[in-house]
Amino acid sequence: MKIVISIFCLPYEIDELEQIINQLKRSSYYLNGNNEWILDVSLGVSDYLVDWEKSSIPKSYFIDKLKTLEEKCDWCDPSFHHDDHIKGCVSQRRNSMKLVEDADYFIWLDTDIIFEERTLSYVENTINSIGSYPMSIITPEIVRIWDNTWDCLVNDEFIDKPLDYHKTNDPYQDCGIKGDVTVTSVYNTSSGQPRFKFAGGWFTCISGDLLRRIGIPESLGHYGLEDTFIMNGAHELLKLGEETHQFKLKNVVVCENYKYRDNTYLTSQLKVINRKEEFLKVAHDNYQSEMMKLLNG
Repeated sequence: MKIVISIFCLPYEIDELEQIINQLKRSSYYLNGNNEWILDVSLGVSDYLVDWEKSSIPKSYFIDKLKTLEEKCDWCDPSFHHDDHIKGCVSQRRNSMKLVEDADYFIWLDTDIIFEERTLSYVENTINSIGSYPMSIITPEIVRIWDNTWDCLVNDEFIDKPLDYHKTNDPYQDCGIKGDVTVTSVYNTSSGQPRFKFAGGWFTCISGDLLRRIGIPESLGHYGLEDTFIMNGAHELLKLGEETHQFKLKNVVVCENYKYRDNTYLTSQLKVINRKEEFLKVAHDNYQSEMMKLLNG
């Protein structure tokens, strides 16, 4: 089995990337040794994202650090690159599909995710156990977040917490194994929502068959809506009779690091150009036409 972990990193997230790399190294000791792991990491150093001439820290500092991080990845096949063309997590995830066209599964991981070191092995074991469901999504559980449409992913320990709990919680305390780990199906029953529910970088694992069937359209650009596109695409394919599934690792919790995330010591030294709204507009402008192509194809 060939499994790709795909990570996009902005320059001011380089130390968060180091924490992720270290945690994945610890996680590797729990793997069964029967699968081929590929770690695909892109560092976005484009002048379109950072005005390097007006920054106090040179681009070379981040590129050099990326090289040192790659050396820690002897447990897998690392593909680390600094890229002017990949400008966001969406173009990174699309590029990972091109890099490893025959991958069985892709894990999307953001640099601000806090996870217990056994999480990777639980994902691996689940992959090995659901071989009869080739078009599938596997997600850990989360704490309570923005609204109740996400409650189908919330761990029982946090279901009574207030909305937006994730913005103030201690992610190191709340992540981890919260009881007996089981694999259960996800059924999002919220009105007007697809059956499937996940966010891209929360240790989300998607089968290569499902990703290749739905795709990540080039027109969505660099950032935004790729997870929504796959959620809705998988839902529509299910309605058309194609078997698509989402499973969650009940009692395996991952968290976004809102409380302790502070990279101002780097952003204050860099002239960062925020392209988020620009990129989101591109994704929104092209979303509906791409969904129609999928459904009519």
